Amino acid sequence: MAAGTGIYITWVTGAIILSIAMMPLFKPKYAKLSLDGFIDMFRRYWAHMIVVFSVYLWKDLLDGIDRALMANTQIDMTPYVYAVEGDIVLWVQQGLRNAFLDEALTHFYVMGFMTATFASFLYPIYFDDRHMADRVSLSMFWVYVIAIPFYLFFNVGVTGNHIPAMQTIAYDLTPEINNWFTRIDPFSNGMPSLHIGLPFAIWLTMQRWDDDGRWEKYRSFLMAFTMLTAFTIIYLGIHWIVDIIGGMAVGIVAVQMTSRTNQPFWNVVDERLFSRRLARAIADPGKSIRGTVSSIISVFRPLKEPNRKQTSAIIAALLLSTGLVLLWDATHQDFPVEGVEWPTSAAGSDGWLVSVEEDPESMSVSISVWNASVEQGSMISGEPWGSSPAVVISGSSLVLHDSHRLDYYELESISTEFSPKFSRNESEVLLDVAIAESETGQPLLIMVHEDYLEIVDDEQVPVGTVASGGTFSIVAASEQLVAWAVGGSSSPTVNVTSISGSISISLTLDVTASKDEDEYLEEISGIAVNYSEAEVIDIDMDPSWVVAVVDVGPVNRTVLVDILTGEQTLLSDPKWQSSSPSVAHGRVAFLQIPGPEEAATASDVYLHDIGANTTLAITHDDDVDQLDPQVLLEDVAWVEVDSDGTSALKVYSGETFQPYSSVILQAAILMLIPLLFLWAYQAASERRD
Repeated sequence: MAAGTGIYITWVTGAIILSIAMMPLFKPKYAKLSLDGFIDMFRRYWAHMIVVFSVYLWKDLLDGIDRALMANTQIDMTPYVYAVEGDIVLWVQQGLRNAFLDEALTHFYVMGFMTATFASFLYPIYFDDRHMADRVSLSMFWVYVIAIPFYLFFNVGVTGNHIPAMQTIAYDLTPEINNWFTRIDPFSNGMPSLHIGLPFAIWLTMQRWDDDGRWEKYRSFLMAFTMLTAFTIIYLGIHWIVDIIGGMAVGIVAVQMTSRTNQPFWNVVDERLFSRRLARAIADPGKSIRGTVSSIISVFRPLKEPNRKQTSAIIAALLLSTGLVLLWDATHQDFPVEGVEWPTSAAGSDGWLVSVEEDPESMSVSISVWNASVEQGSMISGEPWGSSPAVVISGSSLVLHDSHRLDYYELESISTEFSPKFSRNESEVLLDVAIAESETGQPLLIMVHEDYLEIVDDEQVPVGTVASGGTFSIVAASEQLVAWAVGGSSSPTVNVTSISGSISISLTLDVTASKDEDEYLEEISGIAVNYSEAEVIDIDMDPSWVVAVVDVGPVNRTVLVDILTGEQTLLSDPKWQSSSPSVAHGRVAFLQIPGPEEAATASDVYLHDIGANTTLAITHDDDVDQLDPQVLLEDVAWVEVDSDGTSALKVYSGETFQPYSSVILQAAILMLIPLLFLWAYQAASERRD
């Protein structure tokens, strides 16, 4: 269920009540209102309902595909749209901005659209105007269908996210509304605007086929609604002028498609014909089957002597099938690592990925290593582990450890099995291990004890201590730098120091959100946001950046800090739970639950590009949980756990399209040559005849 369910239910309920309340204003003169009419319309127009409401079933699927395309291909046409129209929408917003319009138009944007859409479909079927119901239903259907390619391949972001001074008023009116929009809207489906396209198409449909003027009042209402909506979507910082033009164009094409398909479509799926066919099938099943077979054969009969139309259909089918394969490729860049079963955790660095696996039957623990550069798997040997060890990896240096044992490995790309270079037992509790480097590039193991950090090299020679006398349960390292969290301070703090001691920096983390967001969190969780007692619970680092997870009470927030300048970026949505950061090679991967705890439980993997300052979700599934995201040299990996508890180690490839050796695809491409020749020959012959 989407976040912000309360406000969504309010909008839907309000739209239904308002639509019904307006029925006396717009009903045809001959019509009467009764409760029986609502019951009767379900019996008479169930196929129409399926046609219209099927588009809402597609929306979640298409939004998921769209988010995946944005994450994988980075298609963004917004700069081109901005180059065309500039700051026109900004002038409108800034010139008329006031609190009343913010509140009123935000609710009108959602509930008004719901009302107009619902009423436009409800009125013709309730008043049994089949002539208009057929055409309105198809027009609504075609609007969505025609908009699909634009939403997938012509991504245009909302104005408030692109123009610096523009505000996304509707999305940010309240934290609850922001949660709802963020969950259901990818914010890249600006072109075309369906808030314009749908009511405009319905108005045009009624304008064209309202022969006796019975819908004249409602047509006037739709035109006024469309004009107000055009102003609303500009004022609220959502759509561009071009989006409105695109919506109108889609509406025009949809009505043309309705004109062409109305008769053949309803000749097949008309509810009245269905009842007759069912009665005939019951009375004489054999005759019904023979009629069905005959109808199917008649569809393929023209292929005996194919003309240009049939050839065009075959060419279109080939192009569509090839395009769908590429679309699948562009939206499925993650793949499971072969040979890895029952993974419970993972760690990675550069081209290496390590997974810890627990056999649910024997309860045995195994560790496997995957070389991402050559896509080769290897096993880890050594004394068996009674329980899953923690994994720390940096470059080709690997450490497995628990509270009293540490195994150190050096990974080599040519080996299929790795043995520990050394194994040591610790008398004192070993809380964590980090891997740093000496100035000469030699691996250094930083072993974290309760009140000091011990350093040894890869020959177990003691190097010294970085710090002592504190609490060092949270530690990370990268090259010659070591970072650890400081507890007990008035604000969350991370200390960064070099192995030699020449560098020592204290970073105070800023994870504050707006007052409204904090109050919203307190309201839904019952836990107060407390910055004075905020605590760093996880950190990761590379030579330039520290990324930390801070517990502020109701949620954990993930923040990125530039070690050199101290500049900070709050990566996670301040209202959503986040965890498990990994930073390397200019990217940060982390987990985030998209919604408050009452609405969402599964974590998705988010990837932040530091240079571009963009964050995109690379997984989208409410029923599948993700664990331990790891940034590799070119890829990102994580452990995926489905609703049945089955886990898999997944790798997200940065390559959008994979080369194919599929015989089917190759044959399809080769077939286009003779098919195009045949089409050209048929077209020339038909024109000559």
